[in-house]
Amino acid sequence: MKLIGKNIKGIPVAPLMGAPGTQLSNTKIKQNLENADIQFDSLAKLYNEFKPDAMFNMMDLTVEAEVLGAGLLKPGNKPFSVVSHPIENKNDYKKLSLNRTNIEGRKKIFLDVISNMKNSFDCKVISYIIGPYTLAGLLNGIDRIIKNVIKDPEYLKELLRFATDFIYAYGNEIIDKGADALCILEPTAGMLSPQQFEEFSGKYVKELISKWSIPSILHICGNTSHLISKMVETHPAGISLDSLVDLAKLSSIVPQEIDIIGNIDPVNVVAYGDKELVEGKTLLLINQMKKNNNFILSTGCDLPQDTDLKNIE
Repeated sequence: MKLIGKNIKGIPVAPLMGAPGTQLSNTKIKQNLENADIQFDSLAKLYNEFKPDAMFNMMDLTVEAEVLGAGLLKPGNKPFSVVSHPIENKNDYKKLSLNRTNIEGRKKIFLDVISNMKNSFDCKVISYIIGPYTLAGLLNGIDRIIKNVIKDPEYLKELLRFATDFIYAYGNEIIDKGADALCILEPTAGMLSPQQFEEFSGKYVKELISKWSIPSILHICGNTSHLISKMVETHPAGISLDSLVDLAKLSSIVPQEIDIIGNIDPVNVVAYGDKELVEGKTLLLINQMKKNNNFILSTGCDLPQDTDLKNIE
């Protein structure tokens, strides 16, 4: 299933943007992540300014973890981050898995944003959702889950089962709001070997993709060249790759039915480069990928809030 149809220029364009909309709405990141109307206004201004072929909501890796009890640092104009984990040991995990109530947290904000986007934008609407291994790391601590890949894999799999079930339910809520696709954010899995990825991330991602009723994209930050074949095995509709990956070199191992999304450097090129650098890198990538009918031009990852808007254009 193709994520995005070709536009009049022949190549779909869908940058991972959201935060730069704060420039257009004259707001702070914190306001957008805590208020659905403000976030939608920022995204609507971005959409009206650039008319991409797909729009993502604002990226926030902490939404699901906060619902499950993680403590957050919430600066005014930077992304939120997890500073305390609700699971320090197995007893904490048992309490969380047995006693968690239907706490909505900020989920409702993002659900309302997706609903408003779907009702207002004449393009594909894609919602971010966290990946199982990454959520496990935010709940238990990244150091702990890395150690438990070796020291206690069975306990880690229990935690991954819990995380996957939670993500599946949240994904269904997003689907009910009208999203056209889900983009699974699994950055922590980039540290795994191919075999470890398959066992502790890919298996669960594949399950989610197979059960949801809309297409899914898998996005992992960093140089994931060693994981491409394993990412493909999760059967996503698309894989979103960071700027460190050589798309042209790796595109031959991605089947035509899976879209390749990327991967202009979001920071050094789009955010802070000059017009000539942006044009040069973009035209080079388009030329390298011109034989691939499954290519969607995008950024390698999320654009910073102070990105030069002329470079997005």
